Amino acid sequence: MQSHPPPYLHAARAFRHFFNELRDVYLERETLFTQLELALLSREHVLVVGPPGTAKSAIASAVLGRIIDEQTGLPSLFSKQLAESTVQTDLLGPVDFKVLTETGRTEYLTDEGMLGSQHAFLDEIFDGRDMLLRSILNVLFERELKHGRRVTTGRTECVVMTSNRYLSEVLARSPELLLAFADRLSFISFVPKSFARKESRAAMLQRFAHGARADLRAPLSVQQLDLLQDAVARVKVPGPVLEGVEMLADGVERALTAQVSKLPDYVPTKYFSQRSVVKALWALKAAVVRDQIYRRPERPLEASVEDLDALRWFFLLGGPPSAETDALLKSVVDPRERAQLEIVRLEQRTFDEVITKVRQELGGSQEREAHELGITDEAAVVDALSRSWQPSLASTSARGLMSKLVPGPRHAQNRAPLLGVARGLVAAMDQRLARGMAGQTEGRSGLSLLASFHEVLDLCRVIPELKPGFVPLSEAIARFLETAVEMIALSAESADFDDALKLEGLVGLADNLEEELSRSADLVGILVEGAPASVDRLRTAEAAVRKRVVGAVRRRATVAFQGATPKGRKEPLETLAADSRRLSQLEQSLMALDPSQPSFKQELLLPLGLAYAREVLSSTPFERIDQYGRAVQAVAENLRREGLPVDVVMGECHGIIDGRLQEHARRLGREDVGPPPATASVFSGDAYLFYRGTLSTKTPDGELAALQGLEGQLAFARSQAASTFFSEEARAAVAQVEFTFLQARVKYLRGWLTQLLTALPAPESLAERAEVERTVDRLVRSRFPLLALKEGELVRLRGVVALVAAIPGEVGTNAQRLEAQLHGIEEDFGRYSRQVLERRSAA
Repeated sequence: MQSHPPPYLHAARAFRHFFNELRDVYLERETLFTQLELALLSREHVLVVGPPGTAKSAIASAVLGRIIDEQTGLPSLFSKQLAESTVQTDLLGPVDFKVLTETGRTEYLTDEGMLGSQHAFLDEIFDGRDMLLRSILNVLFERELKHGRRVTTGRTECVVMTSNRYLSEVLARSPELLLAFADRLSFISFVPKSFARKESRAAMLQRFAHGARADLRAPLSVQQLDLLQDAVARVKVPGPVLEGVEMLADGVERALTAQVSKLPDYVPTKYFSQRSVVKALWALKAAVVRDQIYRRPERPLEASVEDLDALRWFFLLGGPPSAETDALLKSVVDPRERAQLEIVRLEQRTFDEVITKVRQELGGSQEREAHELGITDEAAVVDALSRSWQPSLASTSARGLMSKLVPGPRHAQNRAPLLGVARGLVAAMDQRLARGMAGQTEGRSGLSLLASFHEVLDLCRVIPELKPGFVPLSEAIARFLETAVEMIALSAESADFDDALKLEGLVGLADNLEEELSRSADLVGILVEGAPASVDRLRTAEAAVRKRVVGAVRRRATVAFQGATPKGRKEPLETLAADSRRLSQLEQSLMALDPSQPSFKQELLLPLGLAYAREVLSSTPFERIDQYGRAVQAVAENLRREGLPVDVVMGECHGIIDGRLQEHARRLGREDVGPPPATASVFSGDAYLFYRGTLSTKTPDGELAALQGLEGQLAFARSQAASTFFSEEARAAVAQVEFTFLQARVKYLRGWLTQLLTALPAPESLAERAEVERTVDRLVRSRFPLLALKEGELVRLRGVVALVAAIPGEVGTNAQRLEAQLHGIEEDFGRYSRQVLERRSAA
């Protein structure tokens, strides 16, 4: 330890005297003190279990309560005995009521809890409720508290917990809780009830017979402990020792698990997880510093295979040494005590067997590691690559060497041959780069070739021993890329002369070229470090090549698409959707190459969209304009879904839509309206049935309103020079047929009402009540009141007529006269029905 500065030497001496003094006072507690020393040095936690009266709490207080902060002269210690009534605030600190009242968030004043001190003593830990214990698990491991949006980092380094319960009792009560604790605690110790040596009991009785109290004076400060903890952080752990830690952890876990199958009541003390293996590494480092303090002051701060034996106090339940355990088992009476001592002996023997095997295996570990690394096979692959560069094989070799050299073999002797293989791979790549674009046998660069260059260059950049060759290799790759990207452009432009290349093939070509250019860009990103002067030039060249590739693919796609003939007879929409998907795939590929390029999908798909719209709009049968309007809307939605300009397509189809509506109006105008109602039918209800059935079918109304609705749907597609989408001829034809049918309906209603009023007696002639009732009954059975009043037919017709009357010209003028006739029907029926009902009321 002469190489250490005086403060460290003083700290080591104080640490040794501090614990030696404790060992003199508390006899047969060697294992517990060893675990406490390792816990303090590694900033970890200790759980001490055992029956009452075994000085557990006294030892914890004597250790943590006497480590003094030099600045305050007091220990940095939080101490609490847990009970069923203990709550979170007792351990974490009181709630900050100012924050709670102002914001509603719950935050704790952690400086007043266990996080506010470097050390903590939690007595009777398992007397607390399970929920409380689970809440402090993260505090134990993370040394921080998450409360609301705030995360408070604590000062806690080492927590000592004690319990009068046996582990078997805790396991029976809550096995998951014990496992959670075991995963976060580095050291668990069992303190037996009795002494193994008679002289220990005699010494204790002698001391108390004379009234002597423990005289503990050896000082130890927090600052001295910090110096020793800093030394723990500096301990180096060589590769073979790391391998030994892994082998030991795996071996102990397997061996203890095997004991479970033999002894059903046995549960291993340690929970083996990735977290526990990491903690084992720090326990090993602490053991190195402890060994330097007690046994070998001259040893360097570097772990050796021999130090692995100290991990028994980390992986196992701490207890008396083997000889003392055997002696205690001969005299123990309590079955719980016996069971706990049996576990101590079982785990100790298991550990001894495992570490013996680990030491034997580590003896030939260098040769075994060399075999596992496959250095000979790697060298054979690189030799083959030096003769013929195979990109995929080179990439695999580079990745394999990277994984083996970072962080590197455990044995330094195995690194040199691996580096030799890596240098051979770099040399082989240098030879391949020197050949440039090698000609017809190897073709242009290709994605796999660029990928192999990337892998090898990355290997050269990351491995320190290969870095001297990084700059020359980067410059060689820069020269190669200048030619490679030009070859990529030429490969795309050759598609102009390949008539066999169809649309699907162009998608694959564009995707492949984009991948190659992206891989080239990745390589340029690495060249920023190795060949910065070439970076701007290469990026400019790549941007230009991307535009050339897009232009070439667009030209070939136009020719291929226009020259394609559809296979089989397909529905127009099916053909449109299929071609849209194909063009969408190609457009996505081209946008990946150059997002600034304009879209060309519409350009190629527009003729198909027009053909689809023309076929559907010219062939869809319909009886009413609103039916045709739904077909027009469906076409528009389908075009919009495929990304086509609906206004352009509908504008091109204007003549079809307009002509079909004119033809529809002419066809309706040829309908035979039918005869006026017969006299016998006006009272029987047959006139009503004729009006609602035959007449409504032959003289439908609402066509003009449907035309205007369709006009609104297509307003976006009208030409700039036109104020409406439909021609005046179409509008006039529909308006005329609408007027004709309205006129037929009004004429029928006029004739029906006239015959009713002629056949019925005049209201003033109705003197008798029976005569009035007969008149009302005949009026009801005619169903004219039903039509006019309940169904509101006259009001509805008035609205339709008003729509036609608003149209300028002769049709509108005639409709206005029709409005007057409809008004006369309403007045005549209203006047007669009112007078009859008044007579009825008077009678």
